[in-house]
Amino acid sequence: MNGAECTDPAPIEGIMHTDGVANMFIHRVTTIDGLCYNLPAGPVTVALNVGPCLENRGSGDAYTGWNSYSRIIVEEMDI
Repeated sequence: MNGAECTDPAPIEGIMHTDGVANMFIHRVTTIDGLCYNLPAGPVTVALNVGPCLENRGSGDAYTGWNSYSRIIVEEMDI
């Protein structure tokens, strides 16, 4: 959010692990959701990033869509 990973209450992330199987092409529907508190008032830039996980594991790829409709939905909540 706004160029930084959410830290309050925690990062918003999803992990797909294939146990080191080479050439395994998994294309499935998924949902990643979470909350990010204490964002400033006004416009917020939201980004989806793909990168390495802890322990310096490979970063994978960022296939999206795959003959389906892909979307990122962001909702402002008063909590």
